[in-house]
Amino acid sequence: QPARRSALKPDFDPVLRQAPKAMANTRRSRSLALAAVALVACSFLLATAFVAPQLGARSLRGESSVALRSASGEYTGFVPDMQRRTLMNLLVVAITAVPALVVLGGYAFYFYPPLPGGGAGGVPAGDVDGTPITLATWMKTHKDGGRELV
Repeated sequence: QPARRSALKPDFDPVLRQAPKAMANTRRSRSLALAAVALVACSFLLATAFVAPQLGARSLRGESSVALRSASGEYTGFVPDMQRRTLMNLLVVAITAVPALVVLGGYAFYFYPPLPGGGAGGVPAGDVDGTPITLATWMKTHKDGGRELV
């Protein structure tokens, strides 16, 4: 019977056993390729997201967007006055101070953690039952200068 059963049901070919592994490898390589294509597309879109379009910009205005320089080499474009420059400097300092203070605050709280609050002082000493031990009752049963713990 065993010989006949093996003749009716042939063993699987080793190549057929590895077919699911090959399919998994193919799926994995396809997903990696798709991820790479998506990464390239996202990086392209991000690189061009904040750039003004260049198509026909010169033909519409008829002039270059670069500020012209005089023959002496001086800049002849718009120069903001001192009030605007001071305002812009204050704006830049204020905007960069917020994240800088957050980072410095994080370091400060790491090295100097907040102390437990409360003005109640320490925890009162108690006996086994939890009743507080006063100095007067302690001195009645112990010698002055003794080193026994409560």
